[in-house]
Amino acid sequence: MSYGRPSLPEQNIAERRTQKARVMARITNEALRQAYLDTVYRVIGWQQPIDIRIGQCHPPLDTLLSAHRVNEWAFITASNPQSRALPARDNARRNTELKRYLYEAGWCTADAVGFALEGDWPPEHSVLVLGMGREAALALARRWQQKAIVYGTIRQPAELVWID
Repeated sequence: MSYGRPSLPEQNIAERRTQKARVMARITNEALRQAYLDTVYRVIGWQQPIDIRIGQCHPPLDTLLSAHRVNEWAFITASNPQSRALPARDNARRNTELKRYLYEAGWCTADAVGFALEGDWPPEHSVLVLGMGREAALALARRWQQKAIVYGTIRQPAELVWID
């Protein structure tokens, strides 16, 4: 019986498991990234819906920003923390709390929803926050245990921003 270092075959097995875990994480992260890219982020709480796509500019959103005299925005949800599906009632409660927090903090918001163009991930109720900077949006996303947000500035393409 040996209580020291694992034998070479045991080390190889452990190394292979670690490598496999890294590969699986990379595949999972790439699939998640693609899912975010294949999502439409729709603002529904204004006069007309505004569809936001990552990597694209959105003149109707720029008009909205100008009307409110702000230059940046964030699209965030409290649904499905860490991209793990929760029951609808839990997501509804979390989003109500998020909206209450934003209202009490004085942010200008619009109801929104993110929905996948493909696959079976259910739509996520979300919020567009006008005037919220990147760092404030990241802090809010961390608070609600999100993996990423969509962020933008006037006349620039929408960005997918990962939470570190």
